[in-house]
Amino acid sequence: MSRQAPSSAQKNDIKAPPPPPPQKGPKPFNAEDYARPPHLTKEEVLEVKQAFDIFDNDGSGSIDPQELREAFEASGIKTYHNKFIYQVLGELDTDNSGGIDFSEFLHLATAKVSDKDTREQIQKVFNLYDWNKEGRITWDELKRVAQDLGEEMTDEEIQHMFKKADLDDDGFVTFDDFYNLMTQKEYGKQ
Repeated sequence: MSRQAPSSAQKNDIKAPPPPPPQKGPKPFNAEDYARPPHLTKEEVLEVKQAFDIFDNDGSGSIDPQELREAFEASGIKTYHNKFIYQVLGELDTDNSGGIDFSEFLHLATAKVSDKDTREQIQKVFNLYDWNKEGRITWDELKRVAQDLGEEMTDEEIQHMFKKADLDDDGFVTFDDFYNLMTQKEYGKQ
């Protein structure tokens, strides 16, 4: 019994293997997708990406709540309550994905804050420290804030911080002192 070569009709029945399925997961990073010259160059995007990758421990392309907690703790900020993590995440996660993707991180890293917004934000932070609502922060208030934040600081360390903030050496940290310390410029001057 001899075997015959397949006819041309039979040859056409042989199908090529199907193409591989598309890869799942984050697409390869391309800094040019995010660059907006002259305000944001490719090199600047790459620098922000390097910072993002430090936070994105698992390389998933998103900073999840656990990675955010680890980033805060690595920076010396103790996070005793999940509420804090989810509040931060809620403010930064604009697409409600449950994590901070590179686009959201880039927006945060490159957002320009107006001087007016800066003053208002610094005033809100100052008000958190001003427990007595007297328009000034005392040494005792600073010590109480440090304790409430879980900071393990000696009285000497708190005194050093207080002296650094009390720029006019009047024994209180006024809003002007606080603003100058936070922005490294004088209140009301550009």
